[in-house]
Amino acid sequence: MPSSICKRPSSEELSPSPFKRIRSSYICSFQDLSSEVQKSSLNIYLLDAKLKPDVVEEISALVDRFHNVDGNSSSKEEFTERELQLCPNVEDADVIITAVRMRKRLERHVNWNIARRKAIVTPQWLRDSAESGQLLPCGRYAALGDLYEETVQNCPDGSHCQVFPEEGTAHRIESELTERKYHSEKDTQIRYHHRYACMRHSPLICPNQGLVEKLAILRRHREIEGFDMQSLSYERVISVLKAFPYHITLDNIHEVSELPHIGSKICSKIQEFVQHGDISECKSILSGTRYHSLVEFTTVYGIGPATARNLYSLGLRTIKDLENHYKVSPQTRDDTAKSLNVDFTTRLPQLSIKVGLALREDLRSRIPRSEVEEIHGVVMNELANIRSGCVSTITGGYRRGKDESNDVDIVISHKDLKSGGDQVKGLCAQLVKRLHDKGLVIHVMHLSGFREHNALRTSHWDTLEKALTVFILPDDKKQKHVHRRLDLIFAAPEVYWTAVVGWTGSKMFERDLRLWAKQERGMRFDSSGISRRHDSKLYFPNSEQEVFDLLGLEWIHPTLRNADL
Repeated sequence: MPSSICKRPSSEELSPSPFKRIRSSYICSFQDLSSEVQKSSLNIYLLDAKLKPDVVEEISALVDRFHNVDGNSSSKEEFTERELQLCPNVEDADVIITAVRMRKRLERHVNWNIARRKAIVTPQWLRDSAESGQLLPCGRYAALGDLYEETVQNCPDGSHCQVFPEEGTAHRIESELTERKYHSEKDTQIRYHHRYACMRHSPLICPNQGLVEKLAILRRHREIEGFDMQSLSYERVISVLKAFPYHITLDNIHEVSELPHIGSKICSKIQEFVQHGDISECKSILSGTRYHSLVEFTTVYGIGPATARNLYSLGLRTIKDLENHYKVSPQTRDDTAKSLNVDFTTRLPQLSIKVGLALREDLRSRIPRSEVEEIHGVVMNELANIRSGCVSTITGGYRRGKDESNDVDIVISHKDLKSGGDQVKGLCAQLVKRLHDKGLVIHVMHLSGFREHNALRTSHWDTLEKALTVFILPDDKKQKHVHRRLDLIFAAPEVYWTAVVGWTGSKMFERDLRLWAKQERGMRFDSSGISRRHDSKLYFPNSEQEVFDLLGLEWIHPTLRNADL
């Protein structure tokens, strides 16, 4: 293998960013929303760096529409009570409109101390404000995550509050973002060669899907054999290749060798695939029985790689061998219905390996989108009988655009920001019991409740209630339904959007999201919330967009977060 083709990338960071901390976000009550905007001139400073000439012209035209208009004229548009005007001096500006998204780049044009006293937004703020007829809150349009708090507080819309979005807002935002042309934006910081998956666009199907599938076999082999670090390395390589926008050939393999996480050994396997359409190690793995047996064993709930290897060492090779070992008969599946008689208040209907083996064919079958939506509808209808005002989002592979899912993940909260946390608390167990009593949930693998935040960090903080269950829709005349994995995640309203982001996936995207928060922002992120590492200060984003803003990241649509096979 010529070293000139598959050399390791240089030690220089491909996409470094300075370590910065985000200050606490400002939350206030609904009563504060009544503050009025004074009738005065609103100064707009247009920072044209990274803005296309047509965008500069568009913004100038929008400002001119509301400048020097006779207040008594019937033709004056009801855009705002404040007259807008462009100002040449950034120090005199109330709002800075810019496409710059990073602190270092902004400091080339604006003194940081001055920037902290302004609302700094993207051009979309003015466009949407003009369309809605009023000045909109700036938080969603904050250009820099570092200055999110300052942008919210200095926003000229008359309110510094974060308001929990109404039902349907997530769908509306998602629809708007779907229409954006992500790859055509030249001002984006998203790059296919970025070292973090949360800064790359990863489509569901990539130009090198065949290669990715071969590398996924090598990754899975390392995982079931217990080589976790090697498995993680392959996961990272797969995530990088999923974002590579060009079909790999011998002509551009040198560029591939310089991508992050791709060393000379991996590059040699890529070159082998490009030349021969296969990888010899994959052929060797697939030709033996061990890999197939271990993979089959791990399709049974409760059997992980270590247990699978132990069973293999006992001489077991097939699912039939497992059924004999665990004494599973055709009657076992029918016996699972007996779990419906369990007293839910004293003992959960747990799913054992024996029952998991009996339900294996059902649980491993893929779930079409139509059935995912049907399950969601049934669950939310039952929840409405317990508590009104709840909101929900289907997450997981469904939200990332997959035609079929392995399971169904639903994040649920309440739209009342003030008392929603109290209304959601304990709701998970109530809903699971109701579903269980109706014969919809037959097994519960996990059920957890809220744990309060501990500022001293002496215990884990979890603002989620979770139930991992086996669910089955009632049979109807059209079809006989099968058992499905259903995960219910209940979040307090203030962390609803972090839960949505955290449970949307994919696995590597979430891993790098946490890594980015830690290494680049000095923060802690997971599906249960965002906090600052050095003092555990909590942040409560008002939308999924603001989750990315708080972390200093550019928005990536869920369908572009498929950083795995």
